[in-house]
Amino acid sequence: MSDFNYDSYCGLYCGGCSIIKAYQSGIKDPFACFWSDEAGAELKCHGCKTDTVFGGAAEFGGCAKCAIRACAREKGVERCLSCPDFPCQNFNPDTEITKFLFDKLPHMSTIATNLQTILSKGANSWLEEQEAQWKCPDCQTDYTWYATHCSNCGKDLGDLKPYKNTFDTSVFQMMKMPDPDELFKKKVVFKLEGMDLVSIQKDIAYSVEQGSELLLDLYFPPNQLPDKKLPLVVLVHGEAPVPNIKDSGSFTSLGRIIAASGFAAAAFNHRVLMQGAGIKDVISDIENLLAFLIDNADEYGIDKNQIAIWSFSMGAPFGLYAGMHNSPAYIKCMVAYYGFGDFTSICNLFGRTDEQAEEYSPVQLLSQHPDKIAPMLVARAGMDQIPTILNSLDNFIRAAIENNIHIDIYNHPTGVHAFEIMNDNPRTHEIIEKTLEFLKRHLTAL
Repeated sequence: MSDFNYDSYCGLYCGGCSIIKAYQSGIKDPFACFWSDEAGAELKCHGCKTDTVFGGAAEFGGCAKCAIRACAREKGVERCLSCPDFPCQNFNPDTEITKFLFDKLPHMSTIATNLQTILSKGANSWLEEQEAQWKCPDCQTDYTWYATHCSNCGKDLGDLKPYKNTFDTSVFQMMKMPDPDELFKKKVVFKLEGMDLVSIQKDIAYSVEQGSELLLDLYFPPNQLPDKKLPLVVLVHGEAPVPNIKDSGSFTSLGRIIAASGFAAAAFNHRVLMQGAGIKDVISDIENLLAFLIDNADEYGIDKNQIAIWSFSMGAPFGLYAGMHNSPAYIKCMVAYYGFGDFTSICNLFGRTDEQAEEYSPVQLLSQHPDKIAPMLVARAGMDQIPTILNSLDNFIRAAIENNIHIDIYNHPTGVHAFEIMNDNPRTHEIIEKTLEFLKRHLTAL
């Protein structure tokens, strides 16, 4: 079958792929059965280096959306080993993401050994060895990553593989997230009367870092009275892989919802860890934003003594730190949606070390002056796809309760990461409504 290519960019052997072999022979191992019978995917692929690549299903992206494949093709390299940036974070065995993937999809653990073989013997020798390895030793019939028995002679294949011969379908929850461009367009599923009538002041420069302006948008209620000072809700985004997150559908719609509720809302861009910023850098951006808004409160009609911080995802520990550090009197309440509760878990997720992770941990702040910490509302996504995020958030919640902090907790049992744009169901609407009620309870307009 000359139109099939079993080589890959990352070091997996596509000749053992459950999808390709099911497409060729019609015989499906448990992995292929999941994709066709449960996910409803078309089992069609010629290998990741061809143009006919497995596309996955409606909810789950397949190899056609693989970030490693996209990166290699964009850089024009034959394989990741040829890339000047290799080894990059995608090949760091110490990241929580890699550990999670190898645990749930153990066939991926063969990548490291395969790369070593390619380096020492060359790609052609490796491909020859792999072709022999993925054949039944008794009858020479091809077998696949998760085949339990030879489809021809019935031989038990479990002991032939250097990994456990099972996979965990929970890993595919991670694949439910749309790609960044699609995610950028999504709006909050909750709507409020008057949200289309709010006024917006866009692209206000609140700080300059490394020669680049950091920008801010302010949202105000319809027909705002000129002499009325409005409480302010500051929206802190997470590690978004987009350059102008404040203009995303999520934050533009949420800014409108908050303004239609009678508050001013601030959506802004800050630096992110994924682009090389340190923890202190991001904290500094948030501090600069708050200082700018307080200094210019009269100009924008903001009550500088009535501020709430609403943070999301990997932005949560930054927002919580800003709201608790030195117990600022102007912070009247905090909201955190589906976030990490500490910085160490974020660093572990990406396999990076940062001495600032413990120094700026919001968990430590809970016990320092618990009586001075503003009320907080925490919403967790019970079906969150991000590895370790629920453990991190639950540890924060547990510490808050141990220190008798005023905390309202809302669990979304069917909610995925970014449930306010991903899950249009009654529980999502309820949590957003409860959040707006929480803000109204703790922010008082002058």
